[in-house]
Amino acid sequence: MSVIGDEKTLMRMNGTGFVAWTPGGIYETNCDCDVTYYPFDTQICSIVLSTWAYTSDEISLQLGNPAVQTSMYSENGEWELLSVFGQNTTTTRETKNFSRLMFTLTLRRRFLFHVLNTILPVVVMATLIVLVFKLPPESGERIGMSLTAVLTYAVYLTLISDNIPRTSLSACILSIYLAIILCLSALAVILTIVVLDLYFNIEGDDVPAWLNWFTHHVMVNFSCWKRTTCCNERNRITPKDKKQVLPSSNTDLKLGASQVANAELGKNWNLTFDTSSADDNTILEYSWKEIALIMDKCFLYIFTFLVLLATLVTFITLGCNY
Repeated sequence: MSVIGDEKTLMRMNGTGFVAWTPGGIYETNCDCDVTYYPFDTQICSIVLSTWAYTSDEISLQLGNPAVQTSMYSENGEWELLSVFGQNTTTTRETKNFSRLMFTLTLRRRFLFHVLNTILPVVVMATLIVLVFKLPPESGERIGMSLTAVLTYAVYLTLISDNIPRTSLSACILSIYLAIILCLSALAVILTIVVLDLYFNIEGDDVPAWLNWFTHHVMVNFSCWKRTTCCNERNRITPKDKKQVLPSSNTDLKLGASQVANAELGKNWNLTFDTSSADDNTILEYSWKEIALIMDKCFLYIFTFLVLLATLVTFITLGCNY
């Protein structure tokens, strides 16, 4: 802020020797901003007025009543003025006291514009990462969709960086969220390439034993693949057109009377028994295409969880600060 003064502004003096001088002007000042919770942030700015050339014995600055006149204040489209506080203090420089006035303004950012133009598109585009693994490999659009998501988040990260103050004292949570989603998008591109490479692999090549074991014991159970179930079900009743699983000869079959009492039920339904406990050591052989599809489903669940977790943590943190 520059020196307050205007030689063209006259002074008023009354009979008691009281002199009134009211210089006017528009002054620009800066204050430090904490952009951690942008765009749900609240800023506290302090404006200090001091007499640098005259001591407090020569000029004493006093606050008016009220300290700040807000009658001519006009509403701002980006900031909301919450409170204004004035304080009369004294500072010491080289053993001399100088009068000083400190005005503290509390401003809160209006978030509607940023929610509609930044946050809402960012959250909607976060679903693009998850939907990449939902596209069938034969579509030929998976790589293009993955790269589009990466480029879109890179552009939005640039736009947000241009709208917030450039400072390294605090990191914007929204920028961190965009960086996380950008990394997940890049990882989705890499995983999509791996899945497509496995899916279009030559069928004559044998699947390694370790990959078949990992698929059967880990990925199949995690993804609830159609050739298995997420939980063991026993004594299930299935239609006749479904594949009937025959129990082993040494399996102890315990059927309730209610399952066989109705004769019509036996005509239309078959009793199916889960014998997975008897065949735990049996590992099914999976083809390259099946492994690729199972990996797709696993990545779909993992990325859905990560995107939801990052989104909820980010916006709950931002909302609690507002």
